[in-house]
Amino acid sequence: MMNMVRTQWLLLFTVNLYLYAFSVAPERAANALSIGANTLGSVVLLICSVFGLVGLLQTWISRDLIVRLLGREGGVKGLVIATICGTVLIGPAYIIFPLLMSIQKQGARWAVITIVLTSYAVKVQMIPVEVGFLGWPFSLARAVITIGLAIPTGLIVEAFMERRKL
Repeated sequence: MMNMVRTQWLLLFTVNLYLYAFSVAPERAANALSIGANTLGSVVLLICSVFGLVGLLQTWISRDLIVRLLGREGGVKGLVIATICGTVLIGPAYIIFPLLMSIQKQGARWAVITIVLTSYAVKVQMIPVEVGFLGWPFSLARAVITIGLAIPTGLIVEAFMERRKL
């Protein structure tokens, strides 16, 4: 039971909030539950597809390849691959997290995971939209600074994670 509380704390917290909300304002709680259900319904197929993709990647891409390209053996090349992958990934972040967890468990280093997430903030396909609203100077400065700091940030997080293991 204690393990379930530790791993499912957010679900338990949310259920308790809904129970409280229903006791205080049943109509508003029902409206909130309806909105939540609609949101879940709109993303459940996407989430299932991502989990399927993660399963396929774990089966098709060998642990040796992940370690060779994205582990310590990958060196600077692995960090550059992570930067490029982060900038071309599309979709919401909740799709990226299970994928990154999967490759990390297969041997990708923490720096690679951090670099993908950092460089994910610069979506190549969104740059024209950003430029349209915020202009070239801002978009170019933000992209260069974000990508330029992705690798140092990744290395710092990796050092922190390795230190945490000790």
